[in-house]
Amino acid sequence: MAGGPLQIVLDPERFRDTKMTPQGGGAGKDFFKGFDDAFVEHRDDIASALERILERHPDSDLINIVVQMRPDALAKSHRPFAKLFASRRASHVGTIRYGELVFATSSAKLGAIIDLIRSAEEAVAIKTDARGVERYSPTLQRSETSAIDSVREWRANTERGFTLDEAEEWVGVQADTKLEIDTFDVPENEPMRREALAQFGALDAVVSSHEAIDRTNLPKMLFTPRSSTTSVDGVAIRRLIQNRRDDLPDALPVAPDVRLAIGEVEQLAVVQRVRLQEKIPDPEVSPGVDPDNLGAPVELRTPDIAQGVVGVIDGGVFGPMASSVVEATDLLAEEHRSINGANHASQIASIIAMGSSFNSGLLPAAEDCRIYDLGIFPAANFTGVYYPSLEDFFAELREGCQRARDAFGVRIFNLSSILRRPPGATSYSIAARRLDEIALELDIIFVVSVGNLSRIDQRLEWPANPTDAIAMLAQGGAPDGVGSPSESLANLGIGAINPPGLAFEIEGAPTRYTRRGGRIPSALKPDLAAYGGAAPDSMRADTGLRAMDAFGNMNNVRGTSYSAPIVSRYLATLDQSTAGSLSREALIALTIHHAESPALLNSKPLKNIGQSFIGHGVPQTVEETLDGDTHRMTVLLNDRVLPGRGIEFPFTWPRSLADSEGSCHGLLRLTIVARPTLNYVHGDEMVRINLDAAVKQADENGRFARKTQPTHQFFSGFTYANERTLATELGKWYPIKSYEAAMPRGVGRSTDWTLEVDYLSRAGERPPEAGVEFAVIMTIEDPAGEAPVFDEMRASLSTIGVRLSDLRTRVNVSAAV
Repeated sequence: MAGGPLQIVLDPERFRDTKMTPQGGGAGKDFFKGFDDAFVEHRDDIASALERILERHPDSDLINIVVQMRPDALAKSHRPFAKLFASRRASHVGTIRYGELVFATSSAKLGAIIDLIRSAEEAVAIKTDARGVERYSPTLQRSETSAIDSVREWRANTERGFTLDEAEEWVGVQADTKLEIDTFDVPENEPMRREALAQFGALDAVVSSHEAIDRTNLPKMLFTPRSSTTSVDGVAIRRLIQNRRDDLPDALPVAPDVRLAIGEVEQLAVVQRVRLQEKIPDPEVSPGVDPDNLGAPVELRTPDIAQGVVGVIDGGVFGPMASSVVEATDLLAEEHRSINGANHASQIASIIAMGSSFNSGLLPAAEDCRIYDLGIFPAANFTGVYYPSLEDFFAELREGCQRARDAFGVRIFNLSSILRRPPGATSYSIAARRLDEIALELDIIFVVSVGNLSRIDQRLEWPANPTDAIAMLAQGGAPDGVGSPSESLANLGIGAINPPGLAFEIEGAPTRYTRRGGRIPSALKPDLAAYGGAAPDSMRADTGLRAMDAFGNMNNVRGTSYSAPIVSRYLATLDQSTAGSLSREALIALTIHHAESPALLNSKPLKNIGQSFIGHGVPQTVEETLDGDTHRMTVLLNDRVLPGRGIEFPFTWPRSLADSEGSCHGLLRLTIVARPTLNYVHGDEMVRINLDAAVKQADENGRFARKTQPTHQFFSGFTYANERTLATELGKWYPIKSYEAAMPRGVGRSTDWTLEVDYLSRAGERPPEAGVEFAVIMTIEDPAGEAPVFDEMRASLSTIGVRLSDLRTRVNVSAAV
């Protein structure tokens, strides 16, 4: 064992005691200060827009008003909850994009809101406060009105994003997808609540009369189940699928009346929007090459019971790799499987189970794993037989993951397929939502490939010169962005980089085909990258990554389908090495914290650009993650932040990295992973609780100042950032965050430091009573590799009563007991 193994805090709850400092500010700001005439025009425009809505609904108990905040007024302190849209006049029932709030109100209450807006003063009073200082004192109605950019009525038929023709073509007669309904929250106050409940009853009747509509996403407490595969247990699901399979000619569908279904649903004010579900594709198999070119045959090994297990969600593992399967699902009939699916699944399984044999020097033998075969992808022509809707697929997936977890303790599941996005798709897919829900419910992690660009859309090969690389990327091309469902906030999306040892392709460079992350609400995607095989111009050239297909043929492979299983095997081995004792947040945090960016992408011009291809970097080996060195101390704290509380973990900077005056030098790295608190009715603002971490140093007055700077941002260097920038480029609401403090010359005059974790909730959001689970990892090291950091920090933490344990020692003792 190395001299500085990873340490876990055994008594994290003792650091919960500190009251959290209240956050936020800026209430009462007038965004038209000094421009009274412009404010009057703005005020009247807002009031007139609402009056036109009122004219259309003179006697309605439920009207949905969209309030778009100004780009510089997105902070929760500027939102109109205190006065204009206070709870006695309106209910906040949803959010669309950043700062695009939906309020449910009635005609009478809307009239009162208009009167308040009209009453906002033209000239703001100057008042003298208790200290005799004159203050500019706008009323709440002026302040809140000034923060609003525009208002409009929300109507589902104008917001759906696709035409009726596109809907008919997408749903069609294939019976492999349905319409999905997003609804608003039920208003809290009358008469809006009473009317909303009545409309939900009407929606239930509409949905029950149209087989084209999937009811799974609807609020379950408001609806009675319909006899369908999406509303029964797993045994019944399998029975219904078997019946369809046995009577296939009678199962051929009739085209549903999609237009009528959409038209009836969109008449109801409780409907946020109608969506088209994603479709399950036939897996893409990497082109093979002549097996004679790939060296000597590989001897197959018997799987070791001590190895981790990865669930492979694909078309079914066959051929030589079947010997590594601990259990397989029996859902698909043999004649309903595809050769593509079997080859794709078997290649992925071969990387997981015997990747070190096929790729000597590239993948460690200690991370070879066994396979749990979730072969649930049928051939494309039979998708509708097994899964009449996307929700049927996810019901089967959840059932299979539950069985794998219960029988073999499987917590890592590889999904090397992206789904086909429908017309009008939003940036966060239905499939990503379902993966979130399953992962959080079962405490598992899905490792998902981000997808590949088509051959015609691929970029040029990444050049060695950073300036040339930026010029290459500036040429643009086809629309990029990660594929569904790799944008899932609760799981990991994986990109691909070039392996070493190739003739023309640069090691560590993003591959030509790997997708570049775009604007995804509250996430940096992809999260990580791994070797995916290069994409040389010749179909027969070496890709640098090898896998075995269902026929036992060795193939050069390329694609994010093959980078994802490399991360999956790492995570499963990490979970196995820690005896399944760590939370999913801790497993993710350990992976992110020890990931490294390829040297090619560390140059200043490419640092931020590189993140959009590789996220937090490339995972190291499990051995490197758990073992350390004497010049480095890594501490893991896994706990939960309770409502109204924060975390404060005090420590002393290592003596060997501080001078006699208390100036501290060295390198500090910090990673926090929070279990995301999600509510999809709030669109781009779906993450409702934000956790933040900071390492602070005491000053001469005993106050602590932040020393860490974020490294999880797409772009940095902002001297000022408004709330939109904080939420997008600067990652304020990301569940995964990383920070760093490089101090080569020393900082401050004190060796007293503290690690703090606190939270911020959205406007009107109550934190869960049980708190928000998180894992935070801190590393302090001597870049020169000389100072005895581990021994000094462990001794100082023990002196103040912190209970620590080597992670592997704790696991071994627990297992023995």
